[in-house]
Amino acid sequence: MKRRFFAPAVLALAAVLVTACWSSLSGSAARPVVSASSPKARPGLIRLTSFTSPAAITLDGAGANSIAPFFQKVFYDYEQLHSKVTVNYSPAGSSVGIKDIQENTVGFGDSEIPMSSAGQAEATGGTVLQVPVELGGVALSYNVPGAPKGLHLDGPTLASIFDGAITHWNDPAIAKVSGVPNLPNLPIVPVHRADSSGPGWDLDQYLISTSPAWVAKVGSSKASTSWPLPDIGEGEQLNTGVATFIKTTPGAIGYVSFGYASKAGFANAALKNASGSFVVPSSYTIGLAGAQAAHLSASNFSIIDEPGTSTYPLANFSWTLLYKKQPDAAKGSALGELFYYVVTAGQKQAKSLGYSPLPANVALLAKTTLTELRSSAGVALFKL
Repeated sequence: MKRRFFAPAVLALAAVLVTACWSSLSGSAARPVVSASSPKARPGLIRLTSFTSPAAITLDGAGANSIAPFFQKVFYDYEQLHSKVTVNYSPAGSSVGIKDIQENTVGFGDSEIPMSSAGQAEATGGTVLQVPVELGGVALSYNVPGAPKGLHLDGPTLASIFDGAITHWNDPAIAKVSGVPNLPNLPIVPVHRADSSGPGWDLDQYLISTSPAWVAKVGSSKASTSWPLPDIGEGEQLNTGVATFIKTTPGAIGYVSFGYASKAGFANAALKNASGSFVVPSSYTIGLAGAQAAHLSASNFSIIDEPGTSTYPLANFSWTLLYKKQPDAAKGSALGELFYYVVTAGQKQAKSLGYSPLPANVALLAKTTLTELRSSAGVALFKL
C-alpha cells in the first residue's frame, strides 16, 4: 500500500493522544501500531486479523481521524467473530482518505465530507460508492481554569473568537452570552485544524449560518474543509494535535471530534442552536441532529444547526468510500461483509465511544449502497 511520510514530531504527537484517548477500551483490544522510528509509518495504524475466508485477505484503508476510535473498537469486535482478514486503517485525515481512494492505493477511504462530483471524476478506479457509517459531532472544547463546563457560546461570539476580535476570556461579549461575569483575564488561544478537515467544515458552516460578520471576514458563504483564517490562532494536525494543544494550553479553545473530547474529559461549550437553546454535545443531542436527515445523500449531507430544542448544532456523518467495481472479487465481498457489520451490529458501540447510532433510514441507505458492489465482470458481490 502506498505510504506517506510524516515528520517524527507529528507521529509522536499522534501516538501520545491516540493512546490516551483509547486507554478506556478493553485491554484485550487490538492497539494502534505506530512506529515513530520509521519515516514511512502512518499515525495510528490499526492492524487487525479476522474473517473466516478460504484464504487470508488484507483490507487497507485510510481517512478521517475522527472515526478512528469507533473503527478501532468495531474492527476489533469483528475480528473476534471471524478469522483470516487483516484490516489496516490509517487515520491520517479525510483528505488523505479521498486522495488514496482516487489513486486506488487503498481498498476503502473514509471522509466526513463526501466526495464531490469533481473529486469522483478524478478517481482512477471508476465509480465510487459513498456509504454513511458513523454519526458524530464536533465539540468546542476549552481549557479555562475556573470556568464551568458547558459554557454558553453562540455563533457571533465564536466568530469573534476565531477571527481575533475577542482576545481575552473576560471580554464583556463572552460574559453576556455565557452569563458568567467572572471569567479570568486570560488570553484566548483559538486553535484550528492545520490540515483539511470535516470538523473545520462543520464549524465554518455553523459560523456562516449564524454570523454575518464571519461571512464578511472570510469573504465566502461557502464552507471549506480548509480553515478560512489559518493565520489567526494556532494550527494543529488532526484531532489528536488539536486535542493535545487544548489539554496543554490554558486559555485554548478549539474544535475537536466529540469522540476525542469525551475520552479526554474536556469541558465543552453549550452552543446556541437554531431553536435558540444552548446545547452541549452528547450521544443523545447528536442523535437528534442525525434524525433530521430524512433525505440524506452524498450530495445532501449537512446536518449543521438543525431545528429542535435539544438538537446539537455541530453534527455530521462519516462516509466510507469504496469502488463500485472491485478488481478482486474476494476482497470486494469481504469489504461488503465488513461494512455491513459496521453499519449494523457495530453501531452498538457508538454511544460508549462518543458517537450516536445511525438512524434507521441512514443504516438502510448504507446497506442498500453496499449491494451495488460488483466484480470487474459486473457480478453482484454483496446481497442483503
